[in-house]
Amino acid sequence: MPSETAQELCLAHLREAILSGRLAPGERIRPEAVAAELGLSRMPVREALHQLEAEGLVTLRPNRGAVVVQLAAAEVQEIYEMRALLEGLCARHAARRATPADIEELDAAVQAMLRVAGDPARWVDRHEAFHDRLCLLGGRLRAAAEARRLRLLLRPLLRSFAAEERDPETLGHEHDVIVDALRDRDARRAERLVVAHVNANAVSVLRGAAPAPRLPARAR
Repeated sequence: MPSETAQELCLAHLREAILSGRLAPGERIRPEAVAAELGLSRMPVREALHQLEAEGLVTLRPNRGAVVVQLAAAEVQEIYEMRALLEGLCARHAARRATPADIEELDAAVQAMLRVAGDPARWVDRHEAFHDRLCLLGGRLRAAAEARRLRLLLRPLLRSFAAEERDPETLGHEHDVIVDALRDRDARRAERLVVAHVNANAVSVLRGAAPAPRLPARAR
């Protein structure tokens, strides 16, 4: 097996284990165990761990090896704040650029989330797909890529949040009001709603899903 292919296999395996929660925050990753599980040498595992460190998912520490990143509350808050600004920017441009077909696709993504609200893993996947699509519609590809990287850092927390909530949509900050703003071509409202939506999710995640203040569904 070529070295590059082996590294990609390790990278995909470890990234999925971290983002799904199978490897918990603060847990040590043993390269020899991963190599044995995948039937590979340790070298591609080490290369994958360096890539995961660059992505912010793993910390490499002298004498302790690789550890899954464990974010402090202040770090989680900061990541959400950065996400809010980036995704708000993308939403502002998406309101000007999205076609009617694009908007209907986003609306269908919202409905897909609602249909799997009782399945946390599937809900998170649909949630990520919605936000990925929204950001890409803005045409700001660097901002969209960075927003996605930040969402990946938060995915284990979002999975835990979704697992504890019967309805993971935060009241007053649901995804459908964002779609309404795009449909109305209201760029400023789209940006404002996305920023509020992301920050409301930060409040819910950090406070154990405490309800956020309700906003009018079509607040201007």
